[in-house]
Amino acid sequence: MSKSNADRPDVTIVVTARDRFSLAVRSLENLVAVTPAHARLIYIDAGSPASVASEVKRICSENGFRYERFEHFLSPCQARNRGHHLADTKYVAYIENDVMASQGWLEALVKCAEETGAEVVQPLICQGMPLHTEIHQAGGDFTDDMDAFFNGPPEARRLTDRHLNHQGKRVDEVELSRTETQVCEVHCFLARRDLFERFGDFDENMPCSKDHVDFSVTIWAKGGKIMLEPASIVTFCHPDRTHPVEPMDRPMFILRWSPNWQRKSLNHFRKKWGLESDPYFERYEKLTSWRYHDAVVRPMVRKLPMIGHSYKVQKMASTIMLPVISAIGTHLGKKQAAQTADWDSHQGQTSPSATR
Repeated sequence: MSKSNADRPDVTIVVTARDRFSLAVRSLENLVAVTPAHARLIYIDAGSPASVASEVKRICSENGFRYERFEHFLSPCQARNRGHHLADTKYVAYIENDVMASQGWLEALVKCAEETGAEVVQPLICQGMPLHTEIHQAGGDFTDDMDAFFNGPPEARRLTDRHLNHQGKRVDEVELSRTETQVCEVHCFLARRDLFERFGDFDENMPCSKDHVDFSVTIWAKGGKIMLEPASIVTFCHPDRTHPVEPMDRPMFILRWSPNWQRKSLNHFRKKWGLESDPYFERYEKLTSWRYHDAVVRPMVRKLPMIGHSYKVQKMASTIMLPVISAIGTHLGKKQAAQTADWDSHQGQTSPSATR
């Protein structure tokens, strides 16, 4: 649909990568189809393969979007920061490159923010196929006792992280309405741009795990409000047999979910919010390899004829392959840190090569 400048929502869409690139072109084409014509959009392309980069750049050029290319990987928080540093609108709408949006998704988020005054608004996030039918997340909680979490002694502070309300249920099975929520998932959300001036940037000391919880806790700690707006619906295409981690995705995926990055995130989060006494983190640290097993090892083993679907074979393969994949993740993490530091020192954090 066509709109005049005066009718366009005062919002910039920022697209970033979660942990892969194979859905990037399809996701961007979807955005073009369901978003008002001539919408402002900044695409943060950090290290995608040449074949993906060329298609994304073409789509951006054809639609008047701003295309920002980094030759190295960025963590999600790094990419989001670079996005809002380049925006100059009242709102910034973030969406990851493996998310499919429904018609009217953006307008509903802006309407909710305008009517409630919320700093952050999250859509109803679905998962799987068919699109927009099965719930992934409909709000959630990071603690059962807000007062104890922020004001109590360290031994009383507990992270609940119950952030997947109604997960697995069909959208038509539950009654959802606009409501305040403790936790915002970062697959897609709308934020007032000035909140970063008031509350600070996304914390780049958290390269992966719990970055969404850290963002949510920060909003609450500084007096902000997070709203769930179920009139806006998007679908997160999580890695599965329908949307597998492709060979082109593996370097980024292995880096994003490396045990080192996960431990760095968890340790920083624990110290930042005074949760050293919370047993949650010890339990979670034992789960740092499950994405490697489910999205990398198991799909590779399944391709073996006759024996690939054997649980024993998959378990044996994990025992052999996971240490190797973890070592690759550690190497990629060191390389990414050096590349980011070098880029920032020579170009500045918000001055990559740009195509408008």
